[in-house]
Amino acid sequence: MNNQPKLNSLFSKISKGKQKIIQKIQHSINHNKILSHRLIFCINSGRSGSNYLSELLGTAEEVISYHEPSPSMTGDYLTMVNKSEYATSFSKRRFKSSAIKDILLKIPDDKIYCETNHMFIKTFFDVVVQDFPKIEVIILRRYLPKVLKSFIELGYFSDKNQAWKFWMSSPNAVTAAIPCIDVDVNLDQWDLSIAYLIDIEARAKRFQQEYPGINTYEVCLEELNNFAKVESLFEQLKITLTDSTKKMYTQKINQRKKTKKKYSGKQDISLSHCQERIEEYIQRANDLNISIPTTLALESY
Repeated sequence: MNNQPKLNSLFSKISKGKQKIIQKIQHSINHNKILSHRLIFCINSGRSGSNYLSELLGTAEEVISYHEPSPSMTGDYLTMVNKSEYATSFSKRRFKSSAIKDILLKIPDDKIYCETNHMFIKTFFDVVVQDFPKIEVIILRRYLPKVLKSFIELGYFSDKNQAWKFWMSSPNAVTAAIPCIDVDVNLDQWDLSIAYLIDIEARAKRFQQEYPGINTYEVCLEELNNFAKVESLFEQLKITLTDSTKKMYTQKINQRKKTKKKYSGKQDISLSHCQERIEEYIQRANDLNISIPTTLALESY
């Protein structure tokens, strides 16, 4: 009988256990250094320019910026917050804080950690808020019909694309910040996408209410095409512009044209139709006495 696989599994568990102990010791020894760093996170829905924002902030003299660093807190972590209250999975999701601490140990003392991961507001905002004292948050919005158009073109909330289930929370998640107009199975791709986008906005407002001591900065993606607005954001964040900032601020990245063509094919999705579907959803929500956030990005710039 070959017991090697069992032995390998046992040794692996022992090794991981030792690594965790060593990690905790390192974090404890370097406690003051870890807590001295400023951290900037971003609340966004996805497809709203968070990759661009990460690149832009990364040009600042003081900032080391990441878009969706490992662990990205998708998959199982998303399932946890879809099915149960945040408190139920808090200790498991705290794994994210440990990973950030590992990064902070490797960067210079005067650097700011920035992460623009759209999972922040869904799967790990609460753990990092508890574990780090110097947190600031950018609320990034993009003209909502454009975000919706991108969602539909990429096959999100549909059977065309299965990957979205790993990172898009259900509008009817236990942790949702606003009621949905119906259960998921009764909604089409459009209404599911809209409900999700509205819930992200409601989560942002809930975050501001629950953490009034944390500075939040509300930014529209379209405004970041204006260098004066970029300067204003950097000034608010107390970070320093560089020559790279000026070169970066008009670049378009992560457009996913090939992926959109794969899922949308020849389907013509107009912004006007996206606007109509959003308005229809809001009307149905109003009929159900669901209070929709007034901060939705419904005006085009």
